[in-house]
Amino acid sequence: MVLRKIVALSILLAVFLWLQGCSTEQPGSLGGDASGGVAEAQQEPSATSTETSVPPTATVTAVSEATPTDDSTPTPGPSSTPTRTPTPSRTPTRTPVPSATPTVVPQSNPFLANYGTPPKYLTATPPTPIPSPVPQFEIPPGVTNILLLGSDDPLSHGVGNTDTIIIASINRETKTASMVSLPRDLWVYIPGRTLHRINTAMPLGGVQLLKDTILYNFGVPIHYYARIDFEGFQSVVDAVGGVDIPVSCSFEDFRLISDDLDPLVEENWELYRIDPGIRHMDGSTALWYVRSREAIEADWGRSKRQQQVLRALFHKGLDFDLIPQIPELFSTYRDTVETDLDIGRILQLASVAPAVRENDIQQLYIVGNQLQPWAVPDSVPPMNVQLPRWENMYFTFNRLFSPPALNTGSRAPIFVEVVNGTENPDLALLAADNLAWYGFAPVIVEADDDDVEATTISYYGDNLKGSFDVLLSWIFDQRSDDIELVPDTPYEYDYRVELGADYNPCVNHLFSPD
Repeated sequence: MVLRKIVALSILLAVFLWLQGCSTEQPGSLGGDASGGVAEAQQEPSATSTETSVPPTATVTAVSEATPTDDSTPTPGPSSTPTRTPTPSRTPTRTPVPSATPTVVPQSNPFLANYGTPPKYLTATPPTPIPSPVPQFEIPPGVTNILLLGSDDPLSHGVGNTDTIIIASINRETKTASMVSLPRDLWVYIPGRTLHRINTAMPLGGVQLLKDTILYNFGVPIHYYARIDFEGFQSVVDAVGGVDIPVSCSFEDFRLISDDLDPLVEENWELYRIDPGIRHMDGSTALWYVRSREAIEADWGRSKRQQQVLRALFHKGLDFDLIPQIPELFSTYRDTVETDLDIGRILQLASVAPAVRENDIQQLYIVGNQLQPWAVPDSVPPMNVQLPRWENMYFTFNRLFSPPALNTGSRAPIFVEVVNGTENPDLALLAADNLAWYGFAPVIVEADDDDVEATTISYYGDNLKGSFDVLLSWIFDQRSDDIELVPDTPYEYDYRVELGADYNPCVNHLFSPD
C-alpha cells in the first residue's frame, strides 16, 4: 500500500509536469520572503552557455555601460520530446474516480503589478542602467502558461533560490505545447528590488515576484506555477523501481560514494562515469544525473537531463494506470507539491495530453548570442552571470506560442526506418531517441547484417523538398548531399537509415541547424 501511494504520487507530480514527458509515440520510438537568499546567491558560480538564436527586429535595451565580448554560435532549432514506455513490474489496484466533476476556476489574465518607477541606475562602478520592461506578448486563446520550478531546498524549509526554471505553454485549442528553460544565472531586474540573478526573485518576494520578474524582462504572463524539491524526486524514482534513460554521450562527474556520507569530506567523493547506452538509474543515480553541472553543454545539458528523467517518470507512471486517481491524489498529496493550480485546471490540462503527444512538443533554450557573459562590477567574490540580449531572445520567446516545425497536428509525420548494422543493440535505441527529440517518427527494424562499416541514409521520394533533410543528416553526422534519393519506389517509410560502425549517437544539440 505504501509503495502504491508513492507510485501514485509520481503520477500527481507528472500531471503538474506532464508536458515535459509528452511527444509523438510511434512504433519503435523512445520514450524533471527572505532577503538573505541574495547574499547566498552571490557565492554561486555560473555556467556559460554557447547556443544562439536568429535575431528578430526588436528594441534593444541597454543593461550595462561596459560591453562584454560576444561569442556567437549557430542557432538551435526547436526540438520535440522523445518517449520511451517501460513495462511496469506490477499493476496496482485502481481507486474509483469521484463522480463529481471539479469546477475549473477561470484563468486570470496576468498583469505587471505597480512597483513604482524603477530607478534609472543602480549604484556600481560603472553604474548599471535599469532595463525598461519589454512589451507583453499577446497570448492566443486557449493558452495556459505554467512556471515549473525545482529547488535544492526542501519545500518544508520555505522559499530558497530556484534551481530549475522552465516556462511551459499549453494550447488547448491547437493541442500543442512548448517549453523554454531559463538559465538560473540570468542577470535581470527584479521589479521594485534590484538587479540580480533570476533565481533570487523568490527569496526576495515569493512566487508572485518571480512571475512579475519574468513578465517584466521577457513579456510572458504566467498563469500558474508548480514547485517540487529534489528529495521527493529521488523517492519517486525509487518507488517506481528506477527509470531507463537514453544516454547518448559519455557522462562523468564526481559523486558522493554513499548518500549517508558527509558531503563536506573530500574522501567521500569519487569520479563516476556513465557510458552511452540505455542506462537504468535508481533515485540516487538519477538525482546525480540531473544535478551535475560538469557537462560540456552546461546549464542547457542539465535542463535536458532533468527533462529526460521526468519524462521517464511520466511514462512509467502511465504504465501503472493511476491517472484516474488524480482527484483523490490531489487532496492527499497537495502538501508535497507546491502549486496554485486547482484540481479542475489540472484535469483540463491532462485531458489534452494524449493529443499533445501526437502533435509533438517544442523545446526552446536561452543560450548563445541570446546571452552576454558578464562579471558583475564590485561583486565580492566576483559573480559571473548572463545578461539577456532581448533583441535575440525575442525570437525564441515568440516561438513559445507557435506549434513546432514538425508538428503532426498540421502535417504528416516523417517516418524514419532505423536499421542497426552494428552489434550494439543500444545504438538503434539511441538513434531513435535523437530522431524523436527533433520530431521525426523513428521505427526500429531488424537488420540482416551486423557488420556494416558506414552509416547510409536513403529517401524514398522524387526530391527532398519539405523533408527536413538537413536536420536529419546532421543528426547522423552526414552531409545532406550524401542522402540517396530513391524515386518511383513505393516504401513504407520516408527515410531508411542503416547504422554502421562509424555511427556516434553523441550529438551536440547546441549546434543543431534551423
